[in-house]
Amino acid sequence: MSVGVVYNGSGLSTIDAKGRATIPSALRDSVQQSSGGNIVCLSRHPIYPCLIGFGLRELNQMRDDIDEKWKASVARGEDFDREAAGASASSMFETNFEASGRFVLQPMLRFFSKVEDSAFFHGTYGNFLVWNPDIFLSDGPSEFGAQKDELRYWQQETGKRIK
Repeated sequence: MSVGVVYNGSGLSTIDAKGRATIPSALRDSVQQSSGGNIVCLSRHPIYPCLIGFGLRELNQMRDDIDEKWKASVARGEDFDREAAGASASSMFETNFEASGRFVLQPMLRFFSKVEDSAFFHGTYGNFLVWNPDIFLSDGPSEFGAQKDELRYWQQETGKRIK
């Protein structure tokens, strides 16, 4: 979606009692570049049972894309429902995060994604996804086989630190 910002990398974050999670450093750098600061945009994914995240540049691009579609429809004499096109904004949150990447994951987003005590983040080029790790491993798309391996790696590393 945005030129020059690529969301790559992955990581596993715990969710504390206050609902705070931490954006992995590789993804955090991309969010900061896109937003020009420490603001992350999160929403429920339109297809998968997870969240989608990105910076302000991608949010602005979505708005511009909807406006362009509306203008093109008007020019063709067709109807275009801007409210329906922008309906995903109802569950979209712009959230500040600390320099460490820590932020509060909104209760509504936790509800929709079923994220409980941990969250798996992975880049998908133009954005990143946030999954409940158990749901990702059991029900995540088969196309994300490499990312499932990455999650298993992060779970193993986290287990080593706990012992």
